[in-house]
Amino acid sequence: MNTKQLVLAAAVSLAMVAPDVAFAGTLTGGATMPEQIVQEVTAVESLAKQAESVENQIQMVYNQALNLEQVPIQLWDSVTAPISQLMNVVQTAKGLAYSAQNIGTNFNNLYGNGMPPLGSSYSQSLSSWNTNTDDQIKSMMRQFHLQANQFSSVQSGTEALVNAGQSASGRMAALQAADGIAGVEVGQIQELQQDVMAEAAAQGAYESQVTSADNTATNDQKAFVSGQQQDLTDAQNGQSFLTLPPVAITQSTP
Repeated sequence: MNTKQLVLAAAVSLAMVAPDVAFAGTLTGGATMPEQIVQEVTAVESLAKQAESVENQIQMVYNQALNLEQVPIQLWDSVTAPISQLMNVVQTAKGLAYSAQNIGTNFNNLYGNGMPPLGSSYSQSLSSWNTNTDDQIKSMMRQFHLQANQFSSVQSGTEALVNAGQSASGRMAALQAADGIAGVEVGQIQELQQDVMAEAAAQGAYESQVTSADNTATNDQKAFVSGQQQDLTDAQNGQSFLTLPPVAITQSTP
């Protein structure tokens, strides 16, 4: 069984025993905790595939430009759509990272009872992931003399790259930046996917431990109650364990 199957199996187990509490999650707006965990894992996996597809499209155009030693306007027009898709991938990845943080917080609130069962390192890792991703993208923009401060949204990021392509030299710089950003995003989303899957597995494992402990306590309580009921039944039937043996009485000789 691979990692994804383990995560999904844990989430399914969680769904069978977890309290029926809905949260205002980023993905669904009202999903239960197990549903959010499965949806998060699935969404990040889907985005990773999309990022790889966009990267391949941009690389194809970039390789053609390298062979031509320029970026003709016709070739540039073929890459503007993938660039827009790339910007959407960037923003979607950020949203999923924030969603994963919310799921971790909700999980701790649901099961922690004042003491979070899962450490804060996961939330810190996701915060660092967002910061590192932004820094790498801005660095890539600056490397090719593009305005990094324009890369704040899907629209502004797309416009920054597309506007840079108004000239032949600008098209090459924008294409190089897009190719670099696509590579950064693929690597970062793969890292995010590993973190999300590892955390989902930890959540499932923790909940299983809680459930096992609760079941043991419940069984012990049932056994105790059953024993008390049996003792009461035996006493009512004249078979009490406190019944004393008969004592022989002898008559003395006058």
